[in-house]
Formats: sequence, C-alpha cells, structure tokens
Amino acid sequence: MRMRLVRRVVVAVALTAPLCLALYSVSDKGRWPEAWPWPLEGLRANARTLEHNAEVIHEIPFTDREQFEAKWPHLLTVKSKHSPLVLLGSPNKRLGNTITAGVRIRAPLTGHLVTPGGTTYPSGAEKAVKDGKFLRIGPPWPDYLKSADGKLPEYVTADGGKWQAQDPKKLEGAGRFRLWRARTEIDLIVDGKVVDLNRIALPADTPIIDRRFQNKGDK
Repeated sequence: MRMRLVRRVVVAVALTAPLCLALYSVSDKGRWPEAWPWPLEGLRANARTLEHNAEVIHEIPFTDREQFEAKWPHLLTVKSKHSPLVLLGSPNKRLGNTITAGVRIRAPLTGHLVTPGGTTYPSGAEKAVKDGKFLRIGPPWPDYLKSADGKLPEYVTADGGKWQAQDPKKLEGAGRFRLWRARTEIDLIVDGKVVDLNRIALPADTPIIDRRFQNKGDK
C-alpha cells in the first residue's frame, strides 16, 4: 500500500548512525505535506523526496540566490522548535544525489499510521488497519514527549499505545524497524554564492552544527 508515488525507485544506501543500511523509495518530485507554507509549492518540481520506514527526506536544490533567500524564512518555519541546523560544505553528496546549494530536510512520516504490532501504513489507510488502535505519526505530537522548553526527541517508538522517546544507538537488530523520526531538522548546503551565510539570518534559538569542512561525500 505504501508504493503509491507516480515514479519511485528503491535504492539501498549506506548511512551513518542510526540507520546503517537502509532502503529508500525515491520520488522525483518534492512530496512534503500540503500544510507546509504555500510559498514552497513552486519548489516541488525540482525537488525529490526519499521515504524510509523511519523517516522522510526532502531534498531541495537552488541555483538562484534571490530565490533561495526569498524561500529561506519559509523553510525555517518547518523546522521543529530547538532542533539543530546543520551546515554542510559544497558540493554535498548523500543518498546518491549531489547538491551544490540548497537544503535537505529530515522529517517524520507525517500522517502515517503505526499499529500495535509496529506495522506502518500510509495516511488514509484507516479502513485497512485491522489490528486495533493505531498511532498517527507527526505533529501535533503529545506534550508529554516534549522537554520543558518544547524540544522534541529526534526519534520515538510506540509502546503500550503511547509514543516514547528513544535513542537509536540503544536499539539493535529488528528494534530499529520500530523507530520513527519525531522532529524535523534542516541540513543547509553552503556554497558561498547561492547560499551565502553572510546574507541570510540564522535562527537565534537553534543549535548550529558546522560540518562544512568534514567529508563532503557519502560515508
């Protein structure tokens, strides 16, 4: 039921922790939630979306500085409160694709359903779920998941009909297939031309992780 995109390719990619070897289904169009800011709609055609059993990644490249700077404030609004902004060097290769300038947004499988047995179904599949109550992935997340300052955990698991914060490094084997991303984070690929840190505002309430001078390719 989950294979419903118009054009999708399944690829195996090597990743850093927590998902060491993962299968992603790839769409050659940006398929982020319709609830995201409408100024981002025009970016869908040149973006791509990769869906894994634990998360979804939206890659949005830019070649025009003015366009990027106009969209940047809207992109920041999809990031979860207090989640980090990661700066990456250019060009940056991940998941079989190279981005010279732009963003990679790591987000929850918003709207997907999780059954008590840990099976994930796409949004709208309520009638097909036969094994009891389910949890719906994505915002609004329950308040009990958040820290005192409103920060969400990076990943959650489903336990006893409730979400539980989970550190993926503590899971082994099949346990990693019952792990889902909770917060939305942004990786910013900085080339100094289209994406120029001297010309854009970085959010004050956000941890900035600078990885521009690390390995730019797949690890």
